[in-house]
Order: sequence, then C-alpha cells, then structure tokens
Amino acid sequence: MVKSKSKVAIIGTGFVGASAAFTMALQQTANELVLIDVFKEKAMGEAMDINHGLPFMGQMSLYAGDYSDIKDCDVIVVTAGANRKPGETRLDLAKKNVLIAKELTQNIMKHYNHGVILVVSNPVDIITYMIQKCPVFLSEKL
Repeated sequence: MVKSKSKVAIIGTGFVGASAAFTMALQQTANELVLIDVFKEKAMGEAMDINHGLPFMGQMSLYAGDYSDIKDCDVIVVTAGANRKPGETRLDLAKKNVLIAKELTQNIMKHYNHGVILVVSNPVDIITYMIQKCPVFLSEKL
C-alpha cells in the first residue's frame, strides 16, 4: 500500500536507476517519483518511457527533475556513478565514484530536509561512509 503523498527521488538514471524507477512504477511504491541525472535528457527519456506504460499500471506522478525536487522526498535513492571498466580495480572505481558522490552530496545538501537516503552506487560501503560524514545527514537515515 502506498503511503499518502509519498515521494521518492532517484539520482542517476543509468541501468540501475532506470530499473529501480520502472520497478517502483510497477509496484506503485510512491505517489510521486522524480528522476535526476547529470544528463537531463537521459532522465527525461526514462521518465517518458515509463510514463507511456503508467496508464496500465496505476496512478503515479513520474517526471525528470533536478535537485530542488528532493526537498520533500521520503526516500532518496543514489544510483549515480561510473561503471567499472575491464581491468579496473575497486580502488580505481572508488576514486571516480567518490568524486561523483561529493558533487551530488553537495547538491543534495542544498535541498535536503528529511527522508531516508539509500545508497546503491559502487563501491557502496565507501560511498555510504563518505555521504554519512556530511553534517546535515543523520546517520540513521542513511
């Protein structure tokens, strides 16, 4: 059952973020779902694709937005990050994704006022630790 007026944001609309958005739409996990990506056209395309099927799945407001849209989110799902390339070590990936996570954390901090932050980006332990160190976030919400 969907909580009344529940809102979820997904940051990153690559394979994981787009799959999460589609699944949330199928399950009617929230009343409102916002997709955020550094490539705005990618987020818009994913939102349009899923919206084409929404009449068959139920009622949900699903759209591409920006960081200002997270201010009332109950859940913020962080899927943004670089893909691991062949021969690349976990540490190499961590270096790239920590830079991405720092930037998105700064953007989240400008608008965050409550809600759970679910980190899916790899390496998840390092990214979660880095985000947790931001003073605005309560560790039990991450």
